[in-house]
Amino acid sequence: MDEDQSNEDQSNELFYDMMKVYLAQTNSALKISKIISEHSDRNELSGNDIICGLIYRLMNPMEQSEIDDNLSVADELLKEDSEEEEEYDEIEETYVKPTLSKQIKSNNCNCDVCMKMRVDLINYHSFEPTDKLSQMFKGSIDITCEKYNIYI
Repeated sequence: MDEDQSNEDQSNELFYDMMKVYLAQTNSALKISKIISEHSDRNELSGNDIICGLIYRLMNPMEQSEIDDNLSVADELLKEDSEEEEEYDEIEETYVKPTLSKQIKSNNCNCDVCMKMRVDLINYHSFEPTDKLSQMFKGSIDITCEKYNIYI
């Protein structure tokens, strides 16, 4: 194997690992979003719940068992995706971008998850990512909020 091929293989492996960790983080955030939604007075998962889950996961590290579970799920998703090389139809986005800004709303539940989430919302703007992955994760939240006129 030549050096160029070896470098490309290492680059592909690094990309796969980063994608796996990012998916694991997102999967965990969606689990938190579900908890936040279930503890609210809403009947369905909302965009607020999802953003709150992402912020919670960004600011609260997972325990080792959560890391292992979510990495396993991410690995399965990536394997399925690489095995199923399907063509997807382009689906036009039907969401209408709001013209007015709106603030993220949290629920009033006093369980540990929901209370931490409300503290995280208060402290979000002063949060400093400690690594490249959390910096990317925070950037994704910021871009999404900006795009849809949501402020935290």
